[in-house]
Amino acid sequence: MLFFSFSWLASYSQKASQKDSLLSIINRSKKDTNTVWAMLGFGRIMANESVDSASLFYQRGFELSKKIKFARGISGYYANATYLEGIRKKRFFVGLRLAKEYEAFAKTQKNDYFLAKSYFSHAAVFQSAGNADSAIVYYEKAIRAYEKVKDLSEMAVIYTNLSGIYLHQGLFDIGIQYGKKALSADILVRDTLGMISDNTNLSILYFESKNFKLEELHIRESLRLSEKINSQYDIMMTCINMAEMFKEKNRYDSSIFYGEKAMKYAKSYGSDNIKFEILLNLTDTYMRLKQYKAATKYMESAIAIVKIDGVNLKRKLYFTELKINLFIRTGRYTEAAMLMPEFKKLVDSSTLESTQVRVLVFDNKLKKSETEKLFLAKEVELNKQKFLIYGLSTAGIFLILFSFIYYRYQNKKHEAKSQQIKLLEQENEFIAVKSSLEGQLNERVRISKEIHDDLGSSLTSISLLTEVLKTKIDGAVVPEVAKISATSARMVDAMNEIVWALNVQNDTLSSLVAFIRKYARDFLQNTPITLVFEENVNQDFTLQGNVRRSIYLVVKEAINNIVKHADAQKVRLYIQVENNKLIIMIEDDGKGINEEKKSVIGNGLRNMKQRMEDIGGSFSMYQTKGMLINIEYIFI
Repeated sequence: MLFFSFSWLASYSQKASQKDSLLSIINRSKKDTNTVWAMLGFGRIMANESVDSASLFYQRGFELSKKIKFARGISGYYANATYLEGIRKKRFFVGLRLAKEYEAFAKTQKNDYFLAKSYFSHAAVFQSAGNADSAIVYYEKAIRAYEKVKDLSEMAVIYTNLSGIYLHQGLFDIGIQYGKKALSADILVRDTLGMISDNTNLSILYFESKNFKLEELHIRESLRLSEKINSQYDIMMTCINMAEMFKEKNRYDSSIFYGEKAMKYAKSYGSDNIKFEILLNLTDTYMRLKQYKAATKYMESAIAIVKIDGVNLKRKLYFTELKINLFIRTGRYTEAAMLMPEFKKLVDSSTLESTQVRVLVFDNKLKKSETEKLFLAKEVELNKQKFLIYGLSTAGIFLILFSFIYYRYQNKKHEAKSQQIKLLEQENEFIAVKSSLEGQLNERVRISKEIHDDLGSSLTSISLLTEVLKTKIDGAVVPEVAKISATSARMVDAMNEIVWALNVQNDTLSSLVAFIRKYARDFLQNTPITLVFEENVNQDFTLQGNVRRSIYLVVKEAINNIVKHADAQKVRLYIQVENNKLIIMIEDDGKGINEEKKSVIGNGLRNMKQRMEDIGGSFSMYQTKGMLINIEYIFI
């Protein structure tokens, strides 16, 4: 599973303005501490563009720091140069030598902060070289040193790195412990960017430990924090991670949603490499969905990107493999065959890179010309053998590929016939399902019509007869007659609700809003409560009968509770649709709910909550001046 940790990166535009500012300080040619910091800062920016230029500016800052006896500048040089040589350039022994010099310098200065940084540098170089045990030892030393100077920010970085080490070792529980420590430290120092990175790392650890619920919780928290500070770059990178996470969970629609959202941000804030990663993920996702037309569109965009900006060997290998698979699945066999030699070359290079052992190379030359000649002769012979092997391998690959194409061609007719049979079966099945659904809908219409025509007319007759009976008994109060009248009126209302729920013509959001509006106005017009009804519904949606009825009954129960228990003067009923989500808010200015009222209406509240959860929605309530009830439902 591929995730990106990104919060330490700056945007391109920020770097450009920083470069101009730092260069203006450097060009003043003053020999002071500001110039030292400018040289080191400019070197850090250039490290992402030209490591040689970065080394030059680090060295200039180091020389000036020694000249003006600026200890912090010397410390900054060692910290940056160790990272550049030992990690960026992968010169392990040079990085380790610089880290040891840094430690010796820190001890002569008797400075705990410098010493902590030197331990950190040791650990980072060992971690980059794959020596996890030594990295852990030095990270623990660095933690103890940073505890003395009380630098929580640096400790948070160390905790993050340790969680990464234990992640790669498969010790996910220990990794999660350090990930939580990193998050706690960043929360204390209020480092939002650090918290974004910490949540991303924790999501990876929880994914590996099969705790998918917490994995999604932390990656969503990363997105929330990014949106909170409106960091477009961090939002983009978090969306990339979420797209990758959902793809691994086979939730392809969500993966595509966040992938396309990331691409929108990448057009303004992403490098070509980032755009390339997003396009590859979208291509892979659409291929898994067997939507090859969309996959081809994104692949063509990725091909255009990769011509502009190179990518590392691992991603080139993945890109080429993805391209070959797409060509084969879309019948472009000749193009797939032409890519096979390049693919084999990338596989060989990847194998060599992953298995080679780093060694210390001494800078001395061969002294005897005879030895040089022998070395060159052997190299020529090896090249000949290598050429022969590659030639035979390529021929063999072509033979295998063309055999595969021939086999596919022979089976294509058989597959086409099988596909036709499957399509006919699916069509018959679709017709049967469609007929069944149409029958169910017709039955719902018939039942609602019969209830309305037969039962409705009977109940209406009973209600009218009781009213007539009242007039004939000369105004005398007969409890039984009043009870019959009230009961029949309630039954008419209930019947109207049932007919409304059954009628398929009402399976829309607009029908639900209209029915709720009518009920609220009719019910509250005979009470001292003023109704304020607002709606912001700009689009219509289809709603199943059970969903409409459940939402309506929850709203009805809420309004009934206000009338019975709230002693309110005004009720505000607000309905809106936002991002495919229906939101209904019911707010009153009454007395709220105390413990006595909770015991009276407790079951009703639980039923309301359960009704919304049964249809995939949510129900919540908050104490304001009165009570605020919030109902939400997401349209699928």
